[in-house]
Amino acid sequence: MPSKTLAHAYKGTTTSLFTGAPRNKVSEGANVQFIDSKGAALQPVNQALFGKTRMAKDRIHWMFPPNKDERVASLLAWIELMSYNLGAYGLHRFLQSRERGALIANADFRPPSSPNEPAFDWLTFDQLQVTRDRVLQESVAFYDPAVTTVVFVFLPSKTGNSVAMWRRRISVGNNTRTARINEIHLAMAGLRREKDYVVHVDE
Repeated sequence: MPSKTLAHAYKGTTTSLFTGAPRNKVSEGANVQFIDSKGAALQPVNQALFGKTRMAKDRIHWMFPPNKDERVASLLAWIELMSYNLGAYGLHRFLQSRERGALIANADFRPPSSPNEPAFDWLTFDQLQVTRDRVLQESVAFYDPAVTTVVFVFLPSKTGNSVAMWRRRISVGNNTRTARINEIHLAMAGLRREKDYVVHVDE
């Protein structure tokens, strides 16, 4: 366990980032909107995710217990609560980009317009490839986006030069998939072959 870079992740907080039932907790089939940070949540950790001066293992740290920080624990609980709708949102982002990818959220980021809800960005495989982190790349290179949505949650160090990272896989609901089956077939047909997803690592 790095003693400096992620000490911040183990301090914990007394106030949860997501304090109540999410306003997006709606009935099945409703039009659910999630907040897109449009890159604002990723900007503070640009060097941690995409920096070229340090190896990925020194920038991106896995396997930290999520319950050590209230921001992470509450965000993961929110994701579980919203899993059905978030699975639909992940499918929607895949169909928009026409490329395998993942939703990613900064547990320390508060959207100015709605500070009690998380914000998600969509990173495609090609964007994740630049991180040179094996887990990030392999998580999206070989999954079926019609069946699963991949979600990454991270907590920055104080400097923003490193992050603790967690991964969740969420099922896409059968009703959601059925409603968009024609779009799914078109998008899947346009994807590159699995062997063409090349994982770039720096060790």
